[in-house]
Amino acid sequence: MKLRITSIGLLLGLAACGGSDDGGNSGFNPPASGFAQCSVADQNAVWFSYLQDWYYWYQDLPTGIDAQQYASPAAMLADVKVAADRFSFMMSQADYDAFFNSGTFFGYGASFDRDESTDYFRVRYVFSGSGAESAGLQRGDRVTHINGFSVTDINAQQMSNEAVFGPDQDGFTIDVRYITPNDETLDRQMVKGTVNTNTVFDSRLLNTNAGQVAYLSFQHGFIEPSSAELQTAFGQFAAANPRQMILDLRYNGGGRLSVSQLLSSLAGGDNSLGNNYATLQYNNKHTDANFTFAFLNETNKLNLDRLIVLTTDATCSASEAVINGLSPFIDVVTVGETTCGKPVGMSPQSYCEQVMSAINFQVVNHQGNGDYFNGINASCTINDQIRVDWAQSGDPVFDEALQYAENGACSTAVNKYVPTEKSRFSGEAFIGKDLH
Repeated sequence: MKLRITSIGLLLGLAACGGSDDGGNSGFNPPASGFAQCSVADQNAVWFSYLQDWYYWYQDLPTGIDAQQYASPAAMLADVKVAADRFSFMMSQADYDAFFNSGTFFGYGASFDRDESTDYFRVRYVFSGSGAESAGLQRGDRVTHINGFSVTDINAQQMSNEAVFGPDQDGFTIDVRYITPNDETLDRQMVKGTVNTNTVFDSRLLNTNAGQVAYLSFQHGFIEPSSAELQTAFGQFAAANPRQMILDLRYNGGGRLSVSQLLSSLAGGDNSLGNNYATLQYNNKHTDANFTFAFLNETNKLNLDRLIVLTTDATCSASEAVINGLSPFIDVVTVGETTCGKPVGMSPQSYCEQVMSAINFQVVNHQGNGDYFNGINASCTINDQIRVDWAQSGDPVFDEALQYAENGACSTAVNKYVPTEKSRFSGEAFIGKDLH
């Protein structure tokens, strides 16, 4: 995965996708490279040898490399991977473990949409227990001033993250001014520190004209701590036995395939039980590594007739696997925008305290379908517009999903809607065998 600071320094984002949970292929045995072990040249040579063996598109790699030419394994990977590969990446072992195993990062704990305006940053979501939550920030707020600077000046002067958000120092405090969806202007202080990320941001039962509909906002990755969060949410749903569910995956870029298997099993219930959820298909050198994930028999499972998934171009990898995996068994409707298009994943490998997540396999569902490289099109197309908090009237995508649940069809307005171009969301995550 590629580690990067997104949302101007507030949120640590990861981009990747995956497969199993064993942390890698047992067939990876680092060869002797002729260079000092763990030197940059040694790592470049070892990782290129791995790619020649396990990379999904190994036939399209160069025949060889000058291992001393590249300043880092990440630079080597960026140079040799195929043009269509937007996903393979590298990161340190420490960062990998911190995010995917414990779900922690250092920052203020909010994600911003910077594309909407040059005069403010729109709050996309806020992590529980973070400095941003303590400052009162919620989804839909507009941040206009940070650390004494207006967002207008921050954009005009292209100010650095450190200038705006301060050093990576535990307890560092900045002033923020923001406007709520009700147009109330508030001045608060926000403290930087270690954030224990949550992935369930909202779960509730909605009373509708079609009966109770479950709503789940599941964002920012499929990581190990997600499993307990999902069980809690579905435990609340199961008692009501809803027949429809709105699953909000608008900003979930993927993660561990085992977590997506759990989510799909909880949603699919008896309709999918006993069938295959996803099969990993490796390159022709390693067909013996192909592996199938079956749907699980979970205590808190639902028996849905319809799953309505909210999507954007940030809905990626493991999120797409949920849509594709459940489609043969229940009515799956997508509302929003075309997804990112990542029906492939990686089995992360470790060497010299570095982790390579290079595309190893394609993911197909029970029917063998998995060719959505151009994304999964929305059944009801409507642009994502952050205006209010989760599951609130005034969110166009949520409103459309709710009316679909009640009427079984897209609204007339949506059928006529023509989506506009927008930049790709910058904060993605990944599956372990992982779908990132």
